[in-house]
Amino acid sequence: MSKCLVKTLAGVASFILILSFVIVNPLSVSAQQDASWKPGRAITIIVPSRPGGGHDVTARVFAKYAEKYAGKSVIIVNEEGGAGVIAYTKVLQAKPDGYTIGQMSISLVSDQYLLSGAKYNHESFTLLCQNAEDVSCLVVKKGGPYDKGLENFIAEAKQNPKKVRMGVSGNWTNHDYVREQIEMVTGAKFQRVSIKGGAQIVLAILASDLDSGVPYPAEVQGQVDAGEMRILAHTGGQRLPQWPDVPTFRERGLAVDLVMWRILTVPKATPPNIVRGLSDIFRKTMEDPELKKAYKDAGVGYAYKGSEDTLKLVRASHDKYKEIIDKAGLKKN
Repeated sequence: MSKCLVKTLAGVASFILILSFVIVNPLSVSAQQDASWKPGRAITIIVPSRPGGGHDVTARVFAKYAEKYAGKSVIIVNEEGGAGVIAYTKVLQAKPDGYTIGQMSISLVSDQYLLSGAKYNHESFTLLCQNAEDVSCLVVKKGGPYDKGLENFIAEAKQNPKKVRMGVSGNWTNHDYVREQIEMVTGAKFQRVSIKGGAQIVLAILASDLDSGVPYPAEVQGQVDAGEMRILAHTGGQRLPQWPDVPTFRERGLAVDLVMWRILTVPKATPPNIVRGLSDIFRKTMEDPELKKAYKDAGVGYAYKGSEDTLKLVRASHDKYKEIIDKAGLKKN
């Protein structure tokens, strides 16, 4: 056999060996690329609220620690208005390249039934993870006319329908659903006052322009700790570590239990390798002990679920909120 033929056969054998390795080995070139995807420039997280509210606080704390694992800046862009429609539509229409993320909440499942401008639902995006979960706190001004405990507050709202002013953020955000659930469970009727942003609701209560509200802990923590406001009850399943003396609605025999999850999403057409890369970055972010401490210090409720469990959470929430919408007879506008 000639030396030339031997070399040719050896080359063919080497090529077959390499080809078979790439095909059968789970750590093939393609798989390695999928696992190692990292952003090449800054990532933007679009938040459907103005600065200062619970949504915004959560995103900014999260972004600070996500930068450590992304290796690039994570920029927060506030797109308020339309009960999330403006922000969610921008994510929906964004280039599916991994650089535009949406932080979304319950309006993702409810907008389709209430807002004619909503051309999306919870199946329109790829869900990366859950990155927070906040209870709603029924608050009043400390020393004010309704600072007499939960039972007296409810009794006043039942005896004098639409006298007690309750602030809600925008049009049919979670604030509205909690208000609606309180009314359905207790028979109370509040005067609904729409104000843009949970932080603005807190300021209005302190100024006596509102009587009550149902903001998130991050929006009211400073005022409660300073002795300016009182939490009558909250919607969580157990008492909060920062306020162990505050009861849940369930403890008081009231089935008021809506919580605000926050999730991170990308456009539906985002390639799988980018989805895996982002999911890995965000998992590491949520597992960071420093993030957990920062969440606690900021009053943000820590909760993490991966993509599949987040989808299950959102689908279950869709059914729950749809039931409230139907029972309340709410219509699309």
